[in-house]
Amino acid sequence: MDRIAVMRRVLEGLPETTLIVFMAHRVEGKCYAEIAREMGISEWRVERHMVRAIGRIADVGARYRAALLALDSVSRQVLELAWDGLSHDRIGVRLGLALDEVETRMADALVALDEATTL
Repeated sequence: MDRIAVMRRVLEGLPETTLIVFMAHRVEGKCYAEIAREMGISEWRVERHMVRAIGRIADVGARYRAALLALDSVSRQVLELAWDGLSHDRIGVRLGLALDEVETRMADALVALDEATTL
């Protein structure tokens, strides 16, 4: 599970209004006053939704980072090379690992990251 997948999971897990506020502010670049006016809520409420969204993102990000750092260095390298687009057999050649070891390390690492970021 890469950072983009984690972020997608976090966003999908947000309450609908919180997601709308977050996307309006962070993606569309709207200010709190504009969002409040469009949604018919107070600026304070917009701010509360942003705090909720950012808090959830920070929490999941911290768990993801901790799980990634808890992996042994070879497993981290396997993941990073896979995220860079290398195939499992090329990762094995690069790191001097058998294909089945690459696949086992990849699967174990992905399970650990998935468990750490499950909401």
